[in-house]
Order: sequence, then structure tokens, then C-alpha cells
Amino acid sequence: MKKIYLKLVGLAFGAIMFASTETNAQVYVIGGGEYATSVSNDGNVVVLFGIDNNFYWTKDKGVQQLGEIVPGSYNGGVSTVTADGKLISTNVVDPKTGIGQIATYNLEKDEWNYLGGLGKIVDSDTSSVWGMNADGSVIVGIASAANGYGHAVKWTKETGLVDLGSTTPNMASRANSTSEDGTMIAGWQDDKSGGRWGALWKNGVQQLIKDQYGDSVSEISSVSGDGKWLVGSHFEYAMRWSEETGVQLITHPNADQFFSGAATATNNDGSVVVGFYREFPGPAMMGDGFIWTEKTGRIDLNEYVKSLGLDDLGITFSLPYAISKDGTKIVGVGRTTEEAVSFMISIPQLSTNEVTKSSYNVYPNPTTDVINIETKGKLSSSILYNITGQKVLTSDQNQINVSSLPKGTYILKTIIDGNESTKKIIKK
Repeated sequence: MKKIYLKLVGLAFGAIMFASTETNAQVYVIGGGEYATSVSNDGNVVVLFGIDNNFYWTKDKGVQQLGEIVPGSYNGGVSTVTADGKLISTNVVDPKTGIGQIATYNLEKDEWNYLGGLGKIVDSDTSSVWGMNADGSVIVGIASAANGYGHAVKWTKETGLVDLGSTTPNMASRANSTSEDGTMIAGWQDDKSGGRWGALWKNGVQQLIKDQYGDSVSEISSVSGDGKWLVGSHFEYAMRWSEETGVQLITHPNADQFFSGAATATNNDGSVVVGFYREFPGPAMMGDGFIWTEKTGRIDLNEYVKSLGLDDLGITFSLPYAISKDGTKIVGVGRTTEEAVSFMISIPQLSTNEVTKSSYNVYPNPTTDVINIETKGKLSSSILYNITGQKVLTSDQNQINVSSLPKGTYILKTIIDGNESTKKIIKK
């Protein structure tokens, strides 16, 4: 097996040990710098993109390779997993034909289904996947058309692979994402001037997404499950768009032609967006990720993780690539001082269209005897876990006596106004 796979297996074994001993931990290392591109709602299945193959990771099995791509070729496309973690769409060689194409893999049945292409084969490949809805009934991507150019495609069980077309003759287009019902599909369209523009196929009819000045956005990365919101990039800015609002920029004070960003993914209703900003040109690993809501605006992802009281494990979350449909899991690629890592972050469900930086204050921290919980909301419960994930104290009061506990690090989970949050507590 190739070196990149062996490295991924080793790191994933460490991640399994970490998950099994620190059950309350909410930041996970799941790979060695491969792109984590999709995650199930419960976080039990993550798919990863490597330069020479695709993989999936589970807490039970660790890392598994998803078939093989065409030998010697560059891995194209983005693997995705359904919300329930049962079905993966990926790019793989059909062993009967030797042709690389979109396929699905059923994890429970260990069963492959090869979806083919549009009839044209280029360098032993015919199609590649870039997006899928929550239940796997709609898959989108790109396939080689009769003229040899890649065209955006949509697959359903009823229709098979359908060419969504390219509005510019002899130029490529690609579908990156789809709404749950498959009526809103978005990606990009190339033109003969060398430009690449954000495109939407609404009920199969293509249009370019433009701002209020008539300028086309650069690319659409993701569509919310309800089909209302598109997110992507516009010039140097991350952005989101709806038919009602038009283009909304997710700004950064340093944004310019040499420091640019993009929104990479959104949750089911478009209320939570993740993305990045980084120097351009520059590697994805050197960026800084963000999380955004309309109420809070853009927040650095590392700052948000720390505000929840979580240990970031020394990772700079460079490129958050995907967020689960329910908005509770974020996956991507990041960096430490020593290496690139793939990560998963488990966060509270954001049901009020906002990122809660801190709905309460805990003091003193570090502490020797008691911790006080200061909040204007209604505290329903507090649970204190030790570093191995064992529950050591429970309370519904605003003061907890920890004097009898050993010195060390603990995680305090609170439910305030129905919202769950966690903080790290140090007992001296």
C-alpha cells in the first residue's frame, strides 16, 4: 500500500484510541493532512481525499481505502457521505471495465454501485463526484461530454446520469453541490476569456450568479439543503447568496487581491457557514478557518473552539471543508507546528441562527474548591467529566463543590436555555 495510506492508518489508529478514552472530547485528529471532505451527522463516518486515493474513517474501523482510482492519475472529485453515514459517493475504477467513474459504496452491505458517465472516456476516466444530498438520492459532479469537455451532471436512480450542459460552447462546467430535492444545483461555468464563474442550475436551467453591479461571482461551493442559500467566493471575499438577498459578502479586514477567502460549506438551512481566508497565491494549509452566522458575523474558528472551552489540540484549523447537515460537525484540514492533520470538531447545535461565544462565565478557573456558574439564562444542569470521559459530578445549581476531586483537567457540560455548551476546568 502506498506511503500516504500507511501514514493515514497510523494516525487514525491514534485517533481511535483518543476517541475511546476521551469520550467527551470534541476535537479529533482523524488523518495526516488529507482533506476531510464530508461527515455524517453523528460524526461516526468521515470521508477523506488523498492525492492518490480516497478513504473513509469510522470510530470502529479506523481508515479504509475506497477502492482504487486510475493508476498514475491525479485524484479528482470530492467524496461525500450521507447524513446517516450509511452511503458514500466517491470516484473509483470499475474493476470490470478499468474506467474511473462516480460510484456509491454501501457501508452496511459492503456493496458498490458504478454510475458510469456520458459515453466519453478521457485518460481512462469518464466522471467524478463533487456533491450529494443527505440521503444519497441525488449525486452531482462532472463527466466528459461528447465534445471531450467536462459538463456538470446530476444522477438519480430514476434518471441515471444526466448532462446539465454548459452554456458556453466547448467550455467546461461542474456541479459542486445540490439541494435535498435536487432542484437547486450549483458549481461553476468556464468561459472563453479564461474566467470561471459561479453557476446555478434551477430545475435544470442554468444561470450565472451575479452581484448588484452585474459582476459574476467566482464559484459556488455549496447549496443549503433547503435550496435557499448558495455559498462560495466573490473576488477576494467569501460570500453567500439567495434570490431574496442577492450577494452577501463575508468580509475580512485584510482581504485584497493577495489575501482572499471563500465559504466552503453550509448547514441544511444556510444559517451556519464555514470557510477560510489565506494569502494568495498560497497553500490551503496556511489559511485560517472561520465560522459565520448572520448575527455574529465571521469568527475565527480557533477562537470559537476555545470559547467553547475545548482543547484545539494545537491545531490551526486552516481549511474547514465541510459541515454536517445538522450543523454539529465540522471537518477539514489543518496544521500543527510539526505537520498537517485532518480534523473533526463537534460543536453544539446552533438552533438560534447564531454562534454562542459564551452564554455563561465560570469562575474561579483554575479552582481549588468551588466553581461558580454565572449566567443570565436558565441553568438546567451541569455535568463534570474527568479527562477519560467519566461523569464525576452532576448539579442543577450555580455553584459546584469540587474540593473532593483530584487535581487535574475536567470538562464542564452545561445546559442553559436549552443550549449545550462545554468548558475546560482546571482543579489545582
